Amino acid sequence: MRKMSLYALMLCGIIFFGACGKDGETGPAGAKGDTGAAGPAGTPGKDATSGIIYSDWLDVTFTAVKEETDDNGNGVLDTIFFGAQIEAEKITDEILSTGDVRVFINTYSDAEKDIAPLPYVSPVTGATISPSFSTGLITLLANGPFNTFTDGTAKYQQYRYVIIPGGAEARKAAGIDWNDYKQVKAYLHLKD
Repeated sequence: MRKMSLYALMLCGIIFFGACGKDGETGPAGAKGDTGAAGPAGTPGKDATSGIIYSDWLDVTFTAVKEETDDNGNGVLDTIFFGAQIEAEKITDEILSTGDVRVFINTYSDAEKDIAPLPYVSPVTGATISPSFSTGLITLLANGPFNTFTDGTAKYQQYRYVIIPGGAEARKAAGIDWNDYKQVKAYLHLKD
């Protein structure tokens, strides 16, 4: 009896669902419902450039570093390199350990920028400038006096540094060439 009840129940189900079909056309669309209440405001995201420190364009003067070159003890001095220092109190031990510091030179004027990262090698003269960093200080070494100078009202060969603190999360800035000042400026939202 149970077997027959089960078969009868299945047969009724097949007939019931088989009898359902799509007859007729689709009815008209219903009225639009009321707009729901606004959701809660989200918390503001972290600024991508928070903590980035950059200097104004700075005037830098190099000093000749000389060494005695006469083996006869005549006291003849010869320039072996040129050096300059930029004070940067925001360069801390933590920055040196976990962050990054970049230095750029504008080889032309403010009106006609030609910005290059350091270390820099002039494609015309072969002159070089290299930076090194310590707590609170940027030291520049060069094979010539790459001093900032004024011609008329325009200043040439000014320098700028950018300090990028390290973060807890490793993050790659996809497609950023850190030696291309225009890309660095755009990515870090630096102002001139």
